Amino acid sequence: MALFVEHKSDVFVVFKDLYALIKNKFGNTIKVLRSDNGTEYVNQKFEQFLVSSGIEHQTTCVNTPEQNGVAERKNRHLLEVARSLMFTMNVPKFLWGEAMKTTTYLINRMPLRVLDNKSPAELLLN
Repeated sequence: MALFVEHKSDVFVVFKDLYALIKNKFGNTIKVLRSDNGTEYVNQKFEQFLVSSGIEHQTTCVNTPEQNGVAERKNRHLLEVARSLMFTMNVPKFLWGEAMKTTTYLINRMPLRVLDNKSPAELLLN
């Protein structure tokens, strides 16, 4: 499931939906949220929700994406694969969101050596 936001102000609503999905579908909770110091994450409403849900909020230093290296590398991987798909299939730019959803779907179903040749989706969904 890929969730996209059109405006930064939508991040809180999407995060609450994701939190509920993880809790209901998988019986787990989010324990830590790491974000930059963007106002979409650092505001009173978001902080109140995190505190009431028992989620620790870690923020990185300003202008230091290297502090969130794993997420930055995954974002780059997703973008490169989506660009390749769009370029190879000569897809118009307005289908960027669909290309990202397709990319995410494909990557989550590729077996990985670090997961004993199982895919992330296989491990998550049994």
